Amino acid sequence: MQLEDAPEHVELLESLFRMVHTLKGNSGLFDVPEMTRVLHACEDLMDAVRRRQVAYSEVLADRLLDAMDFVAMLCDGLEMEAEQADPHAQEAVQIASSLRQLIGEHAGVESAVGDLARIGDAQDRGAAIVAAPAAGQALPLRAIPEPLRRQAFAQAQAGGELHWIAYRPSRECFFQGDDPFHRAREVPGFIWGRIEAPAAWPPLAELNAYDCVLHFQIVAAASQAELMEYFRYVPDQVELTQLAAQWLAPAPESAERASAGAHAEPAQDPIDAVMAEIFAIQRQILQSEANMGWQDGRTQAVASTLMNCCRSIGNLELIGELEIARQQSLQLRSCDPLLAWLNANPLPLQRGPVASVASVASAEAGAEAAEAVAVEVRQESLPQPEALSRQEPPQVQPPAPPLRESLPEESGRAGRRAEESLSGNKSVKVEQVKIDRLMNLIGEMVVSKNALPYLAQRAEDQFGVRELAREIKAQYAVINRIAEEMQDAIMQVRMMPVSVVFQRFPRLVRDISRKLGKEVQLVLVGEETEADKNIIEALADPLIHIVRNSLDHGLEGPEQRRASGKPALGSLTISAAHEGDQVVIVIEDDGKGIDPALIKRKAYEKGLIDEAQLERISDQDAVNLVFSSGFSTAEVVSDLSGRGVGMDVVRNAVEKVNGSLALHSVSGKGTRLQISLPLSMAVTKVMIIESDGQLFGVPMEHVMETVRVPRSSLHFANSSAKMVLRGHILGLKGINQILGIAAEQKTNADGEVAVLVVRVGGQSVGLVIDDFRETVDVIQKPLLGILGGLSLYSGSALMGDGSVLMVLNTREMF
Repeated sequence: MQLEDAPEHVELLESLFRMVHTLKGNSGLFDVPEMTRVLHACEDLMDAVRRRQVAYSEVLADRLLDAMDFVAMLCDGLEMEAEQADPHAQEAVQIASSLRQLIGEHAGVESAVGDLARIGDAQDRGAAIVAAPAAGQALPLRAIPEPLRRQAFAQAQAGGELHWIAYRPSRECFFQGDDPFHRAREVPGFIWGRIEAPAAWPPLAELNAYDCVLHFQIVAAASQAELMEYFRYVPDQVELTQLAAQWLAPAPESAERASAGAHAEPAQDPIDAVMAEIFAIQRQILQSEANMGWQDGRTQAVASTLMNCCRSIGNLELIGELEIARQQSLQLRSCDPLLAWLNANPLPLQRGPVASVASVASAEAGAEAAEAVAVEVRQESLPQPEALSRQEPPQVQPPAPPLRESLPEESGRAGRRAEESLSGNKSVKVEQVKIDRLMNLIGEMVVSKNALPYLAQRAEDQFGVRELAREIKAQYAVINRIAEEMQDAIMQVRMMPVSVVFQRFPRLVRDISRKLGKEVQLVLVGEETEADKNIIEALADPLIHIVRNSLDHGLEGPEQRRASGKPALGSLTISAAHEGDQVVIVIEDDGKGIDPALIKRKAYEKGLIDEAQLERISDQDAVNLVFSSGFSTAEVVSDLSGRGVGMDVVRNAVEKVNGSLALHSVSGKGTRLQISLPLSMAVTKVMIIESDGQLFGVPMEHVMETVRVPRSSLHFANSSAKMVLRGHILGLKGINQILGIAAEQKTNADGEVAVLVVRVGGQSVGLVIDDFRETVDVIQKPLLGILGGLSLYSGSALMGDGSVLMVLNTREMF
């Protein structure tokens, strides 16, 4: 989405390409061919973009985002351990085709293939089926050895399916976790295969050993479905051609020779020529002068090259002889034993089975057996080379220890490097349940340390031990400090940045604004602001509702904005910041705002207010009606609005985590919604208040101040009390009246009433009580069962003296 605004940004293009490339390579490690197919198309498209072959556009971004959604869905399925049986194959083909259409590949593939029906079926399954020429002349079938050709011909005549496979691995396949040689050897029904090298190798100085430039040609007796399934991760690297039996029929002259039992002289094999050249080069190396400092390295290198030649022709006996010559050369620090072996084995060498992909596989499988032969063969059983006839035959020594074991100092350095790398790892991944348990334990510690002041008071009042009471209070101060630091440390572990939620909004705003035909610029501020994990998770859905409402109801379309003298591009800002012990999130737009008159009329039509309220309700109170259940200003029900569900859900979700909402709007200018949330829900600080001999708790986030005023300063009108506080009228409610306690509110000796000023819904209200007490940290537990229906209480908490404190729900009270 950033590239839509800056399509020429090279770093962004490269970054996106690398991400897609890495993800495609990783997907190959799992059995999700649909994901690999789509990501491969994404990678090809992004490669075309960064090469300036295709311009980055909104359409291209749409298709990449669709592919991202598809890949995310498959990842979710992996996490849920869902079945991976091909339920999304067709969808993957459609997405991949839509991506490739943007680079013109789709049409090119179809035009290059004669049989459209077969290519369509192949794309559904992930392989390219190429129809062979009528007589099969385009395929190098003559390269197949005659015995294997007869075997394939017999299988084809018996009704079996035969396929010619042209496998061309990607040059970067090694970086994608692929092993093309292994893949070629393990083809189902393998009969014959060969490796094709490039026409001309580059100079050695320019050769990149990490580029795969080899191609494979294979004949396999397997069905099309089997081969498609086998090559499902690399469908674009494979071409299949079904072989007809007549294409494999033995040549007439070879058939006659076979029937007559004649054996023609074998043609000169190109492998012998290659071997001769390799052996000549190794002989030159051994005969050249060598510095004694790298004599052993030269011996090892030549011996390894010669052993690989022997392995390629499957001759294990030669490998055993060569191993003994290598050990003699190392012991004597002389090349003579290896030169003698070369002179004693003139070319062409005697071969094992026919050299092919399969024979190389068997040779590798016999490598361990070859080494065993080299150990068991006794020097006495081998002819002594002429160069060594005058010397006493040395005893065969065991192989030299590995290089690491011969360099203890370097091993020590490696060990220290390993220790340093371990010590550099500063992060530990911990399960959420363990952190929650720590939070519960610190909560219990907070409750326990609250018992110390009660114990000190009892020691002084009941037992008269003032010194003991003073010491208990001193220790309480120490324990309280430690507990608060522990609580803060554990809370920091639970903290998460709000970016976890904010990162959803760029895509959401982009999709909804385009659907509504609006131009919107999203600005995110303070993404690094942290809050408790549970708070962050509870915040996700409410914020989505708010953003959808801002886009649908708040921001105007381009034409309407121009008519109002505004720029066509609307602005939506979402910011987060810490204010005291709260996280404040603000969602602000520069749209048309909320019309109080429209809100009043809609609320009256829906029966949310009566005629009397309609006349006297203030504009701010009217704006707050949008939080009423079932309220909506939309004329038409759509998938975005009009159902009367949204802002009431926001209010309930925010209040559930002890947060508060404040909505401000200016008609024609815009709307600002502020959400205030506590940093954590684990431990709550409450003020204890008293009324009629009972104690109650009020959450400190709602407490503004405590005041005592003369009873004569209270004014009564329409059965409600008010007071003037610093020039402002403050409404009053008695706690006994709200809770149904049959008692009058008490005054102190000076005839003053205690008023707790709380702030609810952006407004200040006075709660008349009997007396104020201390503030304490408590663990608030929700009310369950029958008590769960008491909406005036948000929960209960256990006090230090063992009593239960009921915590008031100030929102419900007012």
